[in-house]
Amino acid sequence: MITKVRYCVGNVGQPRAAKYGLRTLLEMVTSPDCLVEGTAAAEWTEDEVLVTYGVTSESINSGVHVFKSGFFDGHYGSIDAMPERPVVRIENIPALYRDDQGPAGRFYSVQGSAQGARVECHVDVVAGAFFMLSRYEETVVRTADTFDRFPAESSVAYQEGFLQEPVVNQYAEQLLNMLRVAGFAGEQRRWWGTAPWAIALTHDIDELHRFPRNRPPAHAVVRSMTGNRLAGEPGLCALLQDYVRTLGHRKKDEYDCLLEMAAWEVSIGARSAYYFLADNTGRCGADYTVDALEVVATMKTMASMGHEIGFHAGFSTYDDARRFHSELSRMQSAGFPIAGGRQHYLRWQTPATWRLWEAEDLSYDATLGYSSAAGFRCGTCLPFHPYDIENDREMSISEWPLMFMDATYLSAWSEGTKALDCVSQECQRYGGVLVLLWHNSNWSNLYALAVRQYLQELLERCVSQGAVVNSVNGLTQLSNTLLADQARPGIG
Repeated sequence: MITKVRYCVGNVGQPRAAKYGLRTLLEMVTSPDCLVEGTAAAEWTEDEVLVTYGVTSESINSGVHVFKSGFFDGHYGSIDAMPERPVVRIENIPALYRDDQGPAGRFYSVQGSAQGARVECHVDVVAGAFFMLSRYEETVVRTADTFDRFPAESSVAYQEGFLQEPVVNQYAEQLLNMLRVAGFAGEQRRWWGTAPWAIALTHDIDELHRFPRNRPPAHAVVRSMTGNRLAGEPGLCALLQDYVRTLGHRKKDEYDCLLEMAAWEVSIGARSAYYFLADNTGRCGADYTVDALEVVATMKTMASMGHEIGFHAGFSTYDDARRFHSELSRMQSAGFPIAGGRQHYLRWQTPATWRLWEAEDLSYDATLGYSSAAGFRCGTCLPFHPYDIENDREMSISEWPLMFMDATYLSAWSEGTKALDCVSQECQRYGGVLVLLWHNSNWSNLYALAVRQYLQELLERCVSQGAVVNSVNGLTQLSNTLLADQARPGIG
């Protein structure tokens, strides 16, 4: 029984990047323990399936040969290496880079032989996966919104209509199909053990007060008077009544709900990550102090329930190493081990912001989604190690890309539920993980009843159907434990 895969990359201008792309695809669907890196096709043995990219061996008539486009060659690093537009779909999968001389409409073709099957992949899945995972376009397309973020609307995925399809997972599934045809009999990788898929439930704690510093809700009053209220937002009378009662200490602040939220999650068998801001300066800073006694006490209680306490890097940290370090140090002073977190306002610069998280020895980042649209910014519903294009190296941290943020759809929640259903179904289909952001400000029955009801029903339903709902760090530990067990002789 063939349970090993030997992969070989050659004759490409950027061999490290190409090897990264191919190996990352293979690791999505097979155990890393099954993979053997080769330097030449001639190293192949009969107890392995050979996968080649840029390498050909006429003496070997079996295995998988992936078409090599020119992506990693002369134009690499420039806008000239962007995919040809419009992007053609092959078997309903976006083919970012393809062999236009190959059989029309076929993702791969099979040639039988006495020694086995030779599979020719007519789509450059290696270049396509690398393009999405590395966020290549963000390094060559110079555009930004008012918060200095790469806009969803500028991405190839958005413009070509596949932002809500995890194209990298589609490529990995096709690659596994090709391996099967070529004789691979190893098990498909199951990332979450017996659970068919997972939800990484996260909360950005931007504010703990509905009326910070006793400020009246001016914007909400205007929305109410003009008929532009957000999803579930109360009418003018209820809004003003809440303001008066909260300031008079006649009721608890609607946003001061962390322990209630955390306890409910435990009650349904879920755990989550709570990301706290250490910056409380300026208009975009927190309305609380992260190392204040009452805040630390709340963190301790949540941590004792099994929730993760993480870092919400402040508004100005995404391109400022000194500030990033200062805020992280303040967060760590609260006494909790910090594994990772997310950038405030999703502000990001590729690949520089990844380096900030890596330089501080953090395990992961969970920022890479778009503020204006749900979907798969990195093209995948699985965590991965990012690639630093500028320094030509795979990075040590993991990216858990954000797929849905509640705040994106507060003014059009019915549209948001459709988007969330779509990305959830894709994550379930590929055995992936839905990275979900639910702000504590949208737990309130008074201010966000529709959001709260929908997300509670979604999570309860998913847990009842066998999905595992946990923090990013909790899911990381689960995945790592499963890999370690599979690597032991006689296990897995």
